[in-house]
Amino acid sequence: MKLLIVDDEEHVREGVELSIDWRHYNINKIFMAENGLEALELVRQHHPELIICDMSMHIMDGSQFLEKLREEGWTCKVIVLSGYQQFRYTRATLLANGVDYLLKPFKISELDKAIQKACGQIQQEQKVWLKELSTNFRLNEVNHLVMEQRFSRLIEEEQVSKEELDTFLTTLGINPDHFYAVTFLPRNKDAVVKQYYNRDEQLFNYSVKNIVKELVESLGSWYMLQYEEFIIVFISSDYLLTDIEDTIHKLQDAWKRTLRLSTFSGFYKMSLTASRFQLALSEEKSMILNSYVFGHMKSGRKSTAMHFFIDKERVILEAVLVKNKHYLYKLVDSFEMELASYEAVSLRELQHYTIEINLLLVRIYIQLNNDSFHETMPLWLSQLEEWSSKLKQIFSDMLESINYSRLEISNLQSIASVKNYINDHMKEEITLAGLAEIFHFSPQYLAKKFKEEYGTTIMNYLTQIRMERACSLLDHTELSIQEVASESGFEELNYFGKVFKKYTGIAPSGYRKKYKM
Repeated sequence: MKLLIVDDEEHVREGVELSIDWRHYNINKIFMAENGLEALELVRQHHPELIICDMSMHIMDGSQFLEKLREEGWTCKVIVLSGYQQFRYTRATLLANGVDYLLKPFKISELDKAIQKACGQIQQEQKVWLKELSTNFRLNEVNHLVMEQRFSRLIEEEQVSKEELDTFLTTLGINPDHFYAVTFLPRNKDAVVKQYYNRDEQLFNYSVKNIVKELVESLGSWYMLQYEEFIIVFISSDYLLTDIEDTIHKLQDAWKRTLRLSTFSGFYKMSLTASRFQLALSEEKSMILNSYVFGHMKSGRKSTAMHFFIDKERVILEAVLVKNKHYLYKLVDSFEMELASYEAVSLRELQHYTIEINLLLVRIYIQLNNDSFHETMPLWLSQLEEWSSKLKQIFSDMLESINYSRLEISNLQSIASVKNYINDHMKEEITLAGLAEIFHFSPQYLAKKFKEEYGTTIMNYLTQIRMERACSLLDHTELSIQEVASESGFEELNYFGKVFKKYTGIAPSGYRKKYKM
């Protein structure tokens, strides 16, 4: 659970935070505000279940803050701290609205007792709420699933008769000659279902539908269906288009505030007939694809088309073969950091990378000849953090599913993997013992096989590619000698100079003067 402490005195806020064992009450996040205005913003952003609030504050006092909470429909439990002069007024007000109060100065035991009571009420209300949801949901589940399956069949057919769509929409209670359709893409559904619904997706869907009913019912007839990853809401209404748009915004805000669910939306801003619905659905999907993954433009680099994963097939396969989860995770983190540096990334662009990594995953599964695991990335993931987390999970599950004892990997292929690893990590500290641990060889065997295959020792090969890198940087860049040393894998400039002179017969500065074009 989340807690918000609101008081204009810092020592009071800190005292409340430090005086209670919050873990005992399953409170793992604590936010603080010094007035009601700040507190209201934190409530909107973080949705705390419990608030401890002073009444006498500047800018916006406790009474105004509580009134705002009621106006906006927040159901947080509130424990109010009150001075003696406001006690009678505060007590009457709070009792009328079903919240607890403490008179300043209060005892820690009194605060602890009030918190225990509030947390107990929160847990009890959650249990009752979930039970009601479960009961109501089961009554409508079968019929609704049949409708969704019928809808999927109709939409996926290339040619559907107007009569079939008319009949289907009429069954839903929608006028086939005059209706609106809105398409929503949930962005963080998996996280919400896991954290707040105990992984019960059916209860989550019922909660989504209840909010649609509350906000859309006044407009006219409506029906909500789920198709692929989307939520589609049909509305038959004689209200103005602006009213429909306003309701769409309110619906997204209510999902965000009540369920913590973020969504993208696409709305074909015209009244539809059944014959135009498939076109409208395609247009709405296109609108969603053009949405920004970060929600808005931000400062950063211009987005450029890139193939991040396909050209890394070899190193990814080698990492899988040697069960190097750390490298795979690091690769995913690098991709996330790359996209996060752009000023804007559309869902269409993120979907491009989803398709790219899925093609690569299929190619790797083929090379591994792994029949037990073929998972790929969902196409409509729209949050970068969730995208990265999902890919890491796929890599982790892949490594767990492989029967390494049955993989036929030649010594030549394994030693080539060592060489490729050195090429990719030449700037890092590399030792024979470290390589042996990564690739599951004894140091002696690895050293012997590497020299047999390439005619040189591992450390001589490392020095060779570092020197080649240094020569190239001296030839083609304006980097300082210190920067060249660092880019070539040397931390100490003096040592770099000695190794470079031994390798080329000339100091780095002399080499640059002699060979730089």
